[in-house]
Amino acid sequence: MEHRGATVASRGIELALQRESFTADDVRRGLTDPPSRATVYRVLRQLQEDDWIEQRGNGWHPSVKARMLGDGADGDRDGSGFGIDLDGVL
Repeated sequence: MEHRGATVASRGIELALQRESFTADDVRRGLTDPPSRATVYRVLRQLQEDDWIEQRGNGWHPSVKARMLGDGADGDRDGSGFGIDLDGVL
């Protein structure tokens, strides 16, 4: 069974590591069976509290952890082969 909160967190971190702004709809669009908008926003706020992302206006942007981790991933800009081990992240 898939944990929806973990799936949203993984997608949010993946988008943040791409160093571009994104919206909650972008997170939902990337999921096979997206949870409610309330769940997406709850998880994004938790990622914000944990310094993964920050909200500016209607968009979410990479924060401290995503920028630091993203610095080591410069060679893989196209996103191919990208994966997150949630046990080590959350």
